[in-house]
Amino acid sequence: MRAALPSAPPYSLEPVLFAVPALADCAQSATLGSDREMALAAVMIARLMLAALPPAQLPQPERAMRADRARTWLSALTMPQPARMALLRAVDASVMSGIDAAASLRELMHVLTGHLTPAALQELGALAERLRLYYEQTP
Repeated sequence: MRAALPSAPPYSLEPVLFAVPALADCAQSATLGSDREMALAAVMIARLMLAALPPAQLPQPERAMRADRARTWLSALTMPQPARMALLRAVDASVMSGIDAAASLRELMHVLTGHLTPAALQELGALAERLRLYYEQTP
């Protein structure tokens, strides 16, 4: 017989699960400079993309406003030009259809290979696949 797990104390909050923990861990452990900035930008892109999926799906105008603000933030970061351009394309794609968003995430994975950990790249790939599947099945 297995012992029951202790229950949470009364009035405790449910734990908050972060949607892309490997990306966040990659950003935390990256060295200061462009690698960390690229990892943080990838976390932001993932969050923008997640806003296009249920259960936290935002309306298109709100996603467009978030994308505009993300472009401004990205312009202040130091990183190689190919990475900046791929990130900006991903920001733009986060407002459009899921197929465009999935393709931009795959491009971003290719550009950021060597800057992100394999687990972080795998999370981006899984998110791209979620976007592709959701928008292929949604009319």
